[in-house]
Amino acid sequence: MIFIDKFITFLAARRTRRYLTFDRYESDSLAAAEKEKSYLLYMHIPFCQELCPYCSFVRVKFDRCLAIKYFAALKKEIALYHEQGFRFDSIYVGGGTPTVMPEELAEVIEYARTFWEIKRLSVETNPNHLTDDILGILKAAGVNRLSVGVQSFNNEILESTDRLAKYGLGEEIAERLSSIAGMFDTLNADMVFNFANQSDEMIMQDIEILKKVCVDQVTWYPLMVSKGQKKELFEKCGEVDYRREKQLYKLIVENLGQVYKQQ
Repeated sequence: MIFIDKFITFLAARRTRRYLTFDRYESDSLAAAEKEKSYLLYMHIPFCQELCPYCSFVRVKFDRCLAIKYFAALKKEIALYHEQGFRFDSIYVGGGTPTVMPEELAEVIEYARTFWEIKRLSVETNPNHLTDDILGILKAAGVNRLSVGVQSFNNEILESTDRLAKYGLGEEIAERLSSIAGMFDTLNADMVFNFANQSDEMIMQDIEILKKVCVDQVTWYPLMVSKGQKKELFEKCGEVDYRREKQLYKLIVENLGQVYKQQ
């Protein structure tokens, strides 16, 4: 059973790396849009002010000049999809940190709306961006689902993953989430389990805080470390034991299932 669990983890991680690889393409290599079909448009904002050691997503250190060029390129790509006949009714903006330049993000969203009627708009963000200014920009842009990268409320975990100084204490993050409850149709908390220094008790503490905060949705991911991040994460948190995944997943489902419907 242990071998099977490790193999499934390996396979899932490899497939995830494929999904997160962005290849160059020419305009004539786009697949043809199916008539009368609506799609979800995923927009990736790869910039982060600081890079977390565990993150396997495509991201780079924030550079304002480079980011401005990137947002301009996004508009060109949106126009390209429109020319190819694609019709989008939903947008998901991930990262990176999509709200690193909120005004530019809002402009890109507004540009997309000139081509399509967007009914569902989801944006990821980080706890330090839950400010009145940024939230106001997102609301005005029509965001109806906000996903906040919490990962853990435990201060030991936050410190070992270089998030404590950047985003504040777990208690402060929970307070920010509580303060914006009801502002968006859906408020989601992104969490991570199976850090090497994360105990069952820490998971249970996170679960109890989530219940008190009353977010609308919780997305809990198993830690999947890319090859390039393994050494740095090992030095900060210790070696990841993937054999714990099943046990921790069961713990989360059993306890969160009392409040949330599993999907």
